[in-house]
Amino acid sequence: MDIRPCARHLGVVVAAGCLGLFVTPATATGGGIPGLIEGPAHPVGAGSARTYVTLDAEGTPATLGVRLDAAALDDLPDGLLPITEDYVLDLPEQADATAFDHVTVDWNSHGHNPEHGFDVPHFDVHFYLLDRPTVDSINPLVPGYVQAAARIPDPRYVPVGYAPAGEPLTSTVAGMGLHWLDTAEPAHHFTETVLYGTWDGRQAFVEPMISREWLASRPQLHEQLPQPEAYQRDGLYPTTYSVWWDGASQTYTVELGGLTMREAS
Repeated sequence: MDIRPCARHLGVVVAAGCLGLFVTPATATGGGIPGLIEGPAHPVGAGSARTYVTLDAEGTPATLGVRLDAAALDDLPDGLLPITEDYVLDLPEQADATAFDHVTVDWNSHGHNPEHGFDVPHFDVHFYLLDRPTVDSINPLVPGYVQAAARIPDPRYVPVGYAPAGEPLTSTVAGMGLHWLDTAEPAHHFTETVLYGTWDGRQAFVEPMISREWLASRPQLHEQLPQPEAYQRDGLYPTTYSVWWDGASQTYTVELGGLTMREAS
């Protein structure tokens, strides 16, 4: 995409004693986890990535996310000119009860927007609420694009403190939507951040953005996810955000957790 926010973290490493606010991710123990359902693997770099959903004792989705094996950070597309490669990942059917339709992992070889500090190699992980045909239709050549791009949702459908990355009509990214940035984030070296997205007045995605360098440092990050005041349709929505390295399974995980039922209002 073309426009990103200032990063908010140098990487928050949460000590074990501070994790009382969060449920330790079930997937951190590796394979063979009760209640873990994985989507199909998709080649990324020299390895692969796949989505997953974990279910609670009642069979309700509790978390969803993406797991990348260690080799996925190697042999990624690169060159003298910036390269963006997007990998579309299907969610398991058990995710149908959540607000999310599918996920994309986007690799940016040189990053983008040096004025925001994002001109470093990084991944964008888009958790889309919109279905794929709708996302694909976000194209300036599609009739009605101008009207849809200019339409933004009521502020209560976006977390407090988030603002559009620019003027909606010119800042909307084809095949993605309008990115909203956390204006409270300090300006410093980019490691990771979370964006929200909209399209045609609707909530479109939640997007963790993560530098390759920071991810390769094998972080342990667990934090609360900024919440909007209201939601446009019923579903399970995340309340936490985590990124961690699991030595047992040799995987990096990006997770939206604490899935909670919200009603449209």
